[in-house]
Amino acid sequence: MGLLSVKGVIYFYIFICVALLIFNLFYISRSDSVKRRQRRKERRWEKELRRLSTEDAPKWDQDKLFQKLRHIQELMAFQRAMERRYTTDPKVVHSFFLQNRRVFLRLAMEYGNKSAMEQAFFAYVIAAFHPVREGQQDPMAERLLGYLEDSTVYSRENVLNALYALGNAQAVEQAYSLMNQHSWYHDPRLLADGLSRFQGPKEALAQRLWARRGLWAECFQVGIIRFADGLPGDSFGEVFLAALAQEPLPLETRFTLVRYFNRHPIPQAKPLLLDLLKEETIGDRELAIAAAMVLSSYADSESREALKQALCSPNWYVRQNAARSLQKLGITQAEAAQIQTMGDRYATEMLDYALGHQTAGKAGEREVLMTQ
Repeated sequence: MGLLSVKGVIYFYIFICVALLIFNLFYISRSDSVKRRQRRKERRWEKELRRLSTEDAPKWDQDKLFQKLRHIQELMAFQRAMERRYTTDPKVVHSFFLQNRRVFLRLAMEYGNKSAMEQAFFAYVIAAFHPVREGQQDPMAERLLGYLEDSTVYSRENVLNALYALGNAQAVEQAYSLMNQHSWYHDPRLLADGLSRFQGPKEALAQRLWARRGLWAECFQVGIIRFADGLPGDSFGEVFLAALAQEPLPLETRFTLVRYFNRHPIPQAKPLLLDLLKEETIGDRELAIAAAMVLSSYADSESREALKQALCSPNWYVRQNAARSLQKLGITQAEAAQIQTMGDRYATEMLDYALGHQTAGKAGEREVLMTQ
């Protein structure tokens, strides 16, 4: 009886192995078949795009186009073909979208009834290829905004990228408001990077969004400031300075405002930065870390003296940023000797630490750390 049981287990094990082998062979065969079908679809789209690029080519039947692209597999093949054509002739791709604008509006409504992943992919296609449409009332933007309901982080990011590509400032504002109403967090770096790709007047967009800051969560405020930080000129300097000095903004927002004055230094900001560095303003002691870094953009004796005093701060990060700022400004041997005579061992060690970690990137070779 025991021998029969062992044989049964062995036969069952062999059966399972054979079944798994057959399943794997079937899966590989089916995967190859799906890939071949997708490649055929891509070639058909590429052929159609070549045909449309010739003069007097008949336009695609819009009902037929809609029936094809309403299926996600066909849309994926379309996207790959468009991507290849876009690298060589973006005008043909833009022309295709403009000629078939009504079709893509219908598709936007069609995909609004599909899963979040399919909505995200359709938004990705719009972001990648749809030409800019001027004007505030854009039906495509309005339909894409509907995708934000019951969305995932991935689909929200793709919808935002599509709105940036369309260049519709009103739609971007509405999207942020809707996300804020649902208390959806979105990484400020993604927001800032996306806003930098906005296909419209960027400064006007930053002004419009900043005007709504009081209604939005911290992540949106930080993303807008970072976006403005990447714009040329210092047009936001006075506005941001007033907000930093007068408004009860969240801590990370205030940190980002302080950092703005690193790339966009304005004389009016220096007194507040010095106060923050000295930790004189109640509740703003954490901001001394950012102020110690930003004051490297204010090369005068007052800033240098404040940074030297900051080397004695009880906060390690304040001391580190102060030392690095002094190194950036070009600390002299006389100033280094002055710091050593202050009698603060932590200040001396931090200065040595900051200067000693500025390497040239060459093996065995160190930068000149101090100017005469």
